[in-house]
Amino acid sequence: MKLDIQYARSTQLWMPGTNKTQIVEVVVNNVGSEWVLANNSVKVTVSSSGYDTVVPGAINRLAPGDQARVQVGVKNKDASITGTTGSATVSISGVGVRASYAFNATFGIVPYEATYDSVYAHESPSWYNDLKYGIFIHWGVYSVPAWGNVGKKEFYAEWYWWDQNQGPNQTTETYQYDLATYGPDHVYDDFIQNFTADAFDPKAWVDLFADAGANYFVQVSKHHDGYAIFDLPANVSLRTSVAQFPHRNLLKELFDAAAQYQPHLHRGTYFSLPEWFNPAYAPYGFAQWPGGNATNPYTNATLPYTGYVPVNNFVQDVILPEMNTLAEMGTEIMWCDIGGPNLTAEFASAWFNTAADQNRQVVMDNRCGLPGDFDTPEYARYDAVQVRKWESNLGMDPFSYGYNRATPDSAYLKAVDIVTSLIDIVSKNGNFLLDVGPQANGTIIAIEQENLRQAGMWIKSHGEAIFNTTYWFVTPQEGTEIRFTQTMDAFYITALSKPNATIVLESPVPWVQGDKVTVVGGNASGTVVPSQLTATGSLQLTIAEAVQNADQYAWVFKISYGGTSSNATGTTTPRGNGTSSAPSGTSGPVAFQGVGGVSKSVNMLSMLLSAAGAVAVTLLL
Repeated sequence: MKLDIQYARSTQLWMPGTNKTQIVEVVVNNVGSEWVLANNSVKVTVSSSGYDTVVPGAINRLAPGDQARVQVGVKNKDASITGTTGSATVSISGVGVRASYAFNATFGIVPYEATYDSVYAHESPSWYNDLKYGIFIHWGVYSVPAWGNVGKKEFYAEWYWWDQNQGPNQTTETYQYDLATYGPDHVYDDFIQNFTADAFDPKAWVDLFADAGANYFVQVSKHHDGYAIFDLPANVSLRTSVAQFPHRNLLKELFDAAAQYQPHLHRGTYFSLPEWFNPAYAPYGFAQWPGGNATNPYTNATLPYTGYVPVNNFVQDVILPEMNTLAEMGTEIMWCDIGGPNLTAEFASAWFNTAADQNRQVVMDNRCGLPGDFDTPEYARYDAVQVRKWESNLGMDPFSYGYNRATPDSAYLKAVDIVTSLIDIVSKNGNFLLDVGPQANGTIIAIEQENLRQAGMWIKSHGEAIFNTTYWFVTPQEGTEIRFTQTMDAFYITALSKPNATIVLESPVPWVQGDKVTVVGGNASGTVVPSQLTATGSLQLTIAEAVQNADQYAWVFKISYGGTSSNATGTTTPRGNGTSSAPSGTSGPVAFQGVGGVSKSVNMLSMLLSAAGAVAVTLLL
């Protein structure tokens, strides 16, 4: 048995539920012809002058040609000073296997500094990587007109003000709609008094998110129209839901409800750095975020900016204190939008350090003006595994995040689409952020609730194949209908449509003689599915009619890694050619133990090559 350690690195992450047990990430390749099995008792440890292993890593199965990324938990020795560096050695031990690797280690979790390089070293924590599925919420003044047209003319309803101001030649025809509906003297800020939130029940919201099977949510705290749904100091902005109608701190109410009624939900905030028509943003304006007062597009009269507070420097006096306020409210996800001029390094370093002092790990997207911890394809997804963490976001509406009154119920994303999208995205190292657009009174429309709950029932009963899993180094899928995920203890095969009597897999999935394949979820959960290798080395699963009819949306089959098999001490019949490698368009190792984000300095070329296969992405939320 021959294992090769590709690399090891100290991280700034620590194991959840511990008092800063630092994670060392180790990537291991099986370069021999024998399988690693559970009864080989393979352990991974790290030794050095600066820290000791307190949580060894383990590999329970690794096929020839496959790769594993393992977490090892370490603690500084008493005499070790946090931030110092020194030599360290990774050791792999087990029945029939020995390997070692020397690397330069950093001892302990180092405080962040307000520099690009320091903030760039931050990465997505384990909880975010493991929890996979969140709910996005676009709710604000734009929810009052709630218009984005329909079909091929539809655009984001939350862009109502901008589209209205672009005149009569816009595809969405917002200019014409507003004129016909409200008349030439009605202006966007007049909608503020109609943003009543009088039916807003934050408990009902978080209960819905929990029913949907989600593990976090991201609430729009301030969109491009500059209206914030949280309280701000009077010298920053009075364009808020507290100073203006409905005179409530809506974001705090939602955060408080989540903490009280659904504490497992991690709480996040979307935040637009620029504002379309804030007079103070004019010196920094660009493209579709020009700053300066808006005009009435029908009369050309210059419009006041309700709640505007004159400031000397928009970036210093508005953006930074607004972001700091969100941090003080306890946001765990800073989901910025647009970027532009910023003080994100100053914000993020302080936020990261404060959270770490509280033993909390937080995460930031790539739209704050810095690369952030994860990428954000919008109404899009990647076709292949991405080494760098990513999150696909889209609305249940076919093309709007904010509520669009023109959208028929039949057009909303259905439960089957939610489920299969989640599975596909997770198989490629992604998270899924699915948006709901509440009405101005705070009601989430019935069709969205119904479809979320239907999907949630399936997600909860099949969650072991989704949450706390990692992608497979070899490939995320076979054909268009099969997806793969795995944990340290099992491998999951998911069919995105009802299977036939047999599933034949040419991919070298980690199945060995003696393995049982069982059904996960549905009415046949736990049923053993007959499995065998064909003459060509493909894995064949025999799917009884009762199993075919026992589920909906997607069908999940599990290979459990037991401690013994008929070939536990020797070689096994190779799957495929026994030397699997990543296909074109994939890159990076597998995270066997719910590992944190991949170092941005590791495999950078692979990341860039992989990202080149992505679909086009816009940053227009």
